[in-house]
Amino acid sequence: MTKKNPAKPKRWTDSDKAIRATQVAFDVENEIIDTIKKEACHKGVAPSDMIRHIVGLNVTVKPVRPRLTMSLKEDDYHVLAEKYGLLPSERLAIKTRMIDEIRKYASRKK
Repeated sequence: MTKKNPAKPKRWTDSDKAIRATQVAFDVENEIIDTIKKEACHKGVAPSDMIRHIVGLNVTVKPVRPRLTMSLKEDDYHVLAEKYGLLPSERLAIKTRMIDEIRKYASRKK
């Protein structure tokens, strides 16, 4: 008895090429990593796209939403809530306060 494979949803087939890609890591000096990251940042591209450009590979230009990310644990929300005078459950308010603090920090660095 043979089983028929159901058709993949289109959103899965679109990622087939990415699934076949191989991640390559480069062990290089911190100075090189910093240089690549800084240049990528100034050009508004990902470090991996910067490396593709440097070695002569095609770079797919896709819009990149400018954002910073980080992970927060439950304990982090408690620390931040106390710092900002909020409840740990007020996550959007905590995020807003963090954004304000990051903006102030960046404006002092200009």
